[in-house]
Amino acid sequence: MPMEQVAKLITARLRQKALGALAVLNREAFAVARTDFAHLLVKDPLKAYEVLLKYSNGNKSKARLILRSIFIGVLGDLSEVDRIITMLEKGDPSEFKKALERLAKRRAT
Repeated sequence: MPMEQVAKLITARLRQKALGALAVLNREAFAVARTDFAHLLVKDPLKAYEVLLKYSNGNKSKARLILRSIFIGVLGDLSEVDRIITMLEKGDPSEFKKALERLAKRRAT
C-alpha cells in the first residue's frame, strides 16, 4: 500500500504545480497503459517517461522540469533528483525505482 501513497503524492504535486499537464498526462497514460500517470510512473517509470516526452513534444528539458517539480518537494535533495532523472533519461529506471521505494517507506512511517 505505501506505493499507492506515493502515487497519490505524485498526483497531488502535479495538481499543485501543473494541473493542465496532469489532465493531459493522465489521458496519455490511460491510452497506453490503462492507468493514470502517477500510477504508471510508480509501476513503469520508463513508459511514464515516454508519455511525458510525448506530452513535451520530445523536449527533454521540459520533461525534466516536470519531473523536478514533482520530486524536489518530496525528496528534497536536488542533486539526487537530477541524478535519478538523468538515469531515467538514459533508459535505466533502477535508481528512480529505489528513490520511489525510499519515499514509500518514509510515507509508511
